[in-house]
Amino acid sequence: MTEKKTRTDIKMIRSAVKFHGHLGPFLVLGLRMGLAAVQTLRPHGLHDLSATVWSSRNPPQSCAIDGIQFSSGCTLGKGNIRVRSSPMLRASFRTRKKSIIVKPTEKINRMLSTLPKNETQARLRARSIRISKIPDKDLITVTGSHQPQ
Repeated sequence: MTEKKTRTDIKMIRSAVKFHGHLGPFLVLGLRMGLAAVQTLRPHGLHDLSATVWSSRNPPQSCAIDGIQFSSGCTLGKGNIRVRSSPMLRASFRTRKKSIIVKPTEKINRMLSTLPKNETQARLRARSIRISKIPDKDLITVTGSHQPQ
């Protein structure tokens, strides 16, 4: 079995930037979290997947919510995503048959918690592109894949 090394496609990043308004590491992290959910759960149709995201309500962490919406198809407009306030980013995703929890690894949490508040756009862009190339196993943890209750 080959190890899955998901990376974020530059076209997806560009489209997500248009949706969100700017490129940042939390947007890319959210993209990857939503992609992992779709790849793991393989939902059937637009309304088969739902999500609950725990996040700070403030940027930059809250930018992950837009990434999750964009890549998973779970949106506030469709009503299949809920957002809960929490200092630690994580998301649960479910279909009618399975559910999982996706969260950043401890290493990524530490890296993102040390972001300077006044980082330049060029440095944010470079950091975001670096994050987009990190293999899933080093970026996020996925647990669950069991029958929802």
